[in-house]
Amino acid sequence: MVSHTQLTSAMQRAITLARRGPADDVNPQVGCVIIDDQGATVAEGFHRGSGSDHAEVNALKNLDPALNPAGLTAAITLEPCNHTGTTPPCAKTLHTAGIGTIVYGQPDVGTHSSGGATELFARGHRIIAGIESSDTAQLISDWHARTGQTRSGVIAKWAQSLDGRLAASDGTSQWITSSAARRHVHVQRAPADVIVTTTATVAADNPSLTARDTDGQLLVPPQDQPLPVIFGTGDVTQEATIHRHPALAHHGLTQTPQFSGANLASDLARLAEFTGPAPRIFVEAGPTFITALLQQQLADELLIYTAPILLGGTHHAVGDLGVSTLLEAHSYTFGGVHRLDTDLLTTLRKDH
Repeated sequence: MVSHTQLTSAMQRAITLARRGPADDVNPQVGCVIIDDQGATVAEGFHRGSGSDHAEVNALKNLDPALNPAGLTAAITLEPCNHTGTTPPCAKTLHTAGIGTIVYGQPDVGTHSSGGATELFARGHRIIAGIESSDTAQLISDWHARTGQTRSGVIAKWAQSLDGRLAASDGTSQWITSSAARRHVHVQRAPADVIVTTTATVAADNPSLTARDTDGQLLVPPQDQPLPVIFGTGDVTQEATIHRHPALAHHGLTQTPQFSGANLASDLARLAEFTGPAPRIFVEAGPTFITALLQQQLADELLIYTAPILLGGTHHAVGDLGVSTLLEAHSYTFGGVHRLDTDLLTTLRKDH
């Protein structure tokens, strides 16, 4: 298996290639490097500007057709696009080419182009997100500013039954969703700057909140792992696993930061103190915290993993939002619906 060091090296080369593209184009600068299972480069390419082939397509054109694509890894500075514009969707092109592993630095947050990585994951490809997160973010920062896009925002995730329950009547909840859905959660953790949980979740589950692979190893290196942050006023024992999160040392911290959450919007804004402006925040918490986020309309994106089971009972995934009439409903736009083994992943974005 390709190492973190080899993936980092490939991504740095992809960044160098990306900078060969026009810096002021309507499209972002993107580079792609394809490596074999020993980490050796076998093909590379970059995007030369609007209307031309995307970086992935250019790299695939330079690939020796005699190579077995299933054993290859494509390292791309930006998540493969998932729409047809002046060129076909790169997610489909990579799938058709049979590339086994797709690694990318930054998520595509475009309204029409995002979702390529989940599409590839659903089709059986191994996905690793967030490699060289800082440098790939810097690569497209000017493009984001020009287009009014931002990678930041609060992403709330939960798993539920078909009837919106997160546990059975006796409280059992592991596991509602399939192993494929749980693997996808780790893919989604990796490109986040911060991962938020609560004192209640730490007490109940003692989570590590790292992005891990199927063997339990770090999916991305410590510098690319999301920084864990705890919300709540309860005490967190020094023995909690979260205090051993590898991102803490990278940020010069000896234990996990904690906020009361009394002023939720203000506390979320303060997370930029640790990561820099406009962080990407991934929330993994229980229904009380998720409901508070939704009540205050602080979640920009929802990832809802739904299992094909009915549970009934009182353990609702979302509590009372204070909506008394249909006119007060909180509106979201579908970003995509994907089948992950037996489950459905629904991606929703807040209407602004």
